[in-house]
Amino acid sequence: MEQPLTIVQLAALHGPNIYHPQTGVALRVSAPADYSQRLRSALKGGALAIGMVIAHLHVTAQPHADGMLISAFFATREPAIGAELCRYVVEGLNAELTGNTEWDPDEPLLTLRDRRQAQALPVAALQLMANARQRDIPTTILPDRRVLLGQGDRSWITTIDDLRATPDIQPPWSQLGRIPIVTVTGERYRSQAVAEQAARYEARAIDHANRDSVLQALSDPTCTALVVGLETEHLLREGLPFDRCDLAVITDRAGQRPPSAFDDDEWLKALGLPMLCSTAPTLINLTDPALHALIGYAPNGVIGWSIGKTDTREPA
Repeated sequence: MEQPLTIVQLAALHGPNIYHPQTGVALRVSAPADYSQRLRSALKGGALAIGMVIAHLHVTAQPHADGMLISAFFATREPAIGAELCRYVVEGLNAELTGNTEWDPDEPLLTLRDRRQAQALPVAALQLMANARQRDIPTTILPDRRVLLGQGDRSWITTIDDLRATPDIQPPWSQLGRIPIVTVTGERYRSQAVAEQAARYEARAIDHANRDSVLQALSDPTCTALVVGLETEHLLREGLPFDRCDLAVITDRAGQRPPSAFDDDEWLKALGLPMLCSTAPTLINLTDPALHALIGYAPNGVIGWSIGKTDTREPA
C-alpha cells in the first residue's frame, strides 16, 4: 500500500547548522495534505515517551508539487536518536492514516527508549563536560563514545568506563584548550584556499572534509592547527563539526546545488555557516555576486578574498 507520508530528507545534525546553533534534527516529509499539527504532536509525544529532551520544535507546511511539504526541526543533544524518533513518528502516522491495525507502536518505541538509556552519559561525564565549558574548553563525544576535552595538542581523552570507575578524575586543565581552526567553503576554489591557508598557518589540511575526518584530527595530540575544506552537502547533512573557528573563508557558490539543499537559499546558508562561528572577519570572494547576500550576516565583518591572496585587508 502506498504510504501518505514520505520522508524526503532526514538529517541528524551534530553541530551548529543552518537551522539552529545547537545540535538537532531536520526532517522533511511529502504529504497529500497538511499534517503539520499531527506531526508536531507525535514528535512531542514520542520524545516524552522515550525520555528525550527536545527544544525549539518548529514545524511548517507549504504547497509542493501535488501536495504539501512538511518541514520540522528540533534541537536535542541526541540527534541520532532524534532522527530514529522521526522515522518512528512517520511510520506511526502512516499506519494511522491508512488504518493499518497490524502496526505495533509499542515495541519500536521501547527499543528507542532502551537505546537512549543505554547511551545516556553518566553523571561524572556530564559534570566533567560542564566544568570544561566553564573554562571555555570544547567538549566532544566521539563516535566511539570516548569523551574529548580540548582539541589537538591541547586535548585529553577519557572513556565512559574510566569515568564510571573514577568519577572524580581530574584532567590536566591547564594544558587543555583550542587550536587554530580555519574553515573553507565553496566548490571551484576551495581546494586552493585550503592549501593557501594551511601554508599560512603551518597547519594540517583536510579538504573534502566531513565530521568524522575533522574529529579524527581534533583528537590527534600531534595536530597543532587545522584547515578544513568542508563540502556543502556535509554541512547540510551533519552541521559543523566544531563550535568555533578562528577564520572562515567562502570562495564561491559554483557547481550544482547540493542534493540536501531545498533551494538556493539553503545552499547559501550552508556556505556561510562557518562565518557565524568565526572569531575574525570572514574572507569572502566578492567577485562572486552569489555570495553578496552573506555580507550583512557576518558577525565580525567581511574582508575581500581573491585567488592567490589569503587576506586582502579590504573590509567590505
